[in-house]
Amino acid sequence: MRHLKLPYSDVLNIPTYERRYFLTSFINENQKRQEQMEEQNSTTSNGNGKRTTKVSGQQLKTKLQNGDIPNH
Repeated sequence: MRHLKLPYSDVLNIPTYERRYFLTSFINENQKRQEQMEEQNSTTSNGNGKRTTKVSGQQLKTKLQNGDIPNH
């Protein structure tokens, strides 16, 4: 109960339904934090960029020839 910052004696005096509510809220909060951390870690670039679609070599050549991709 120290993670909830409640003394153990107070926890024993709280009715069971309130304990369950506090614990459920605490668990949900930790799950949200974990999901945010995972999302943040997955969006961190490793220097290679972020590719959203894959293009084959032939498709790339065709797009370059048609002018869809500027050739500098």
